[in-house]
Amino acid sequence: MRLFRSMWVLGCGVLVSCGAPMQDEEAAVLGTQQAGLVQVFTQQTDFTAATGATLLTFPANAFDAYPDHPSGAGSSCGPTLPGIDLPWGSSAPTVNVLAPRASTWLCFMGPGWNHSNNTNPLPVKSTLIANGEDDFEVAFLRPVSSVGLELLTNSRAQHKVTLTFTDATQEVFEDAVLDTGANAFDFVGFQSTKRIRSIFIDTTGGASQNEGIAAIWTAP
Repeated sequence: MRLFRSMWVLGCGVLVSCGAPMQDEEAAVLGTQQAGLVQVFTQQTDFTAATGATLLTFPANAFDAYPDHPSGAGSSCGPTLPGIDLPWGSSAPTVNVLAPRASTWLCFMGPGWNHSNNTNPLPVKSTLIANGEDDFEVAFLRPVSSVGLELLTNSRAQHKVTLTFTDATQEVFEDAVLDTGANAFDFVGFQSTKRIRSIFIDTTGGASQNEGIAAIWTAP
């Protein structure tokens, strides 16, 4: 159950505000500007309103993305290295997505893909899923101030997200802060006063029941 809409976390990992703040408290929290401060969002509309982040383009048709179709109809796959560049089809990509612990493939799965025995819910649009452990590294070729993710979660929905900043420091966010629900398309977003170089999503049980990324938003 969601207990909050957004919160601020200091660079040392200390929680500054949690729960749904009162109106005057919320204004004070949002006005905080301290080095290393990260705001965590669990609502996509709040995130995009606060950050102005825009959606990265995924392929319109998952089957047409790659010529290899090891997972059958409604999907296509490329090798885990060198990963997938986004926006899809751009001659000047700004993001690279890797699945460093996957065994073979990094795939786009679409609505026509019906492997319901290990994926719940099924994709409703082009969604990134790996063959093997579904951990993802999203690297920003141009560092960003904000990143949002629509995650396809499995029955465990346990995640650890690590932000790496351009100064080589890191901030780790555990499941209690991310508040993702099981077997859902769920949103998490981050806004930082330090530039974000990459984000790593460490999932639990992704090798047995798939997890994935259905959308990515970024703000410069």
